[in-house]
Amino acid sequence: MVSLAEVVEGLPETGKLYLEDSYKREAESQVLRWIRETGRKGYLVLRETIMHPKSGAQPSDRGVLESVGTTFTVSKVMEYRGVIVHYGEISGEGFEEGMGVKMRLDWERRYKIMRTHTAGHIVDYAVVKVYGRAFQSQSAMHDVGYGFQEYFGEYSGDLREMIESVANEVVALNKPVYAEYVGANELGKKVFGAPNLGRLPRLDVYRIIVIEGINAIPCGGTHVRCTSEVGRLKIDSVEKVSNGFRVSYRILDA
Repeated sequence: MVSLAEVVEGLPETGKLYLEDSYKREAESQVLRWIRETGRKGYLVLRETIMHPKSGAQPSDRGVLESVGTTFTVSKVMEYRGVIVHYGEISGEGFEEGMGVKMRLDWERRYKIMRTHTAGHIVDYAVVKVYGRAFQSQSAMHDVGYGFQEYFGEYSGDLREMIESVANEVVALNKPVYAEYVGANELGKKVFGAPNLGRLPRLDVYRIIVIEGINAIPCGGTHVRCTSEVGRLKIDSVEKVSNGFRVSYRILDA
């Protein structure tokens, strides 16, 4: 069994194209390392990638990487020490260092995750609006079409219909959604309505996802460009969990 530490040893940090443009479905890159694990399974590291790793409560992307005579089907993407590692199954001749590779994202999956993740930020706003107070988040998950937000603290009553109504009002407003990068000393001035500040690692620069007039939350995930792209939001439950409560939601396709 190969460890991620072995896979990435001596490699530079990967260029994260998915942070620059979440809508980029295809791109070209170069192979930095290929390690076969067992059979046709293996690990592939590229100079840059459009594929988001599993992190920040967001599942990893999937897709296909192709070179001359070789196809690599990506089933899992991971990050270790700033290096993005693609894991999957190879078909064909194999990879060599420096070889050119074309990346193709499973766009249907990615776009649904983008909508779901942005919906989670909208739920954060709706919870504050409905309960009339801010909560600190303790956990979250933004999967393919469904997710949840967990908060510390007590809540009164099952107000899911009100949360759903406020959330869908934000969707209908078609608010712009965009990323900003700020230094650590500016963080307090730039964020608002962010429930995750207590869980942030110490960084020199933070990426913030802004929903104009709604909230600005430190986040390394992929998002849509405007709230209307989320589509209708359904709040499935508001339930008590250890130290707080969970709001479960999903997005509904037209």
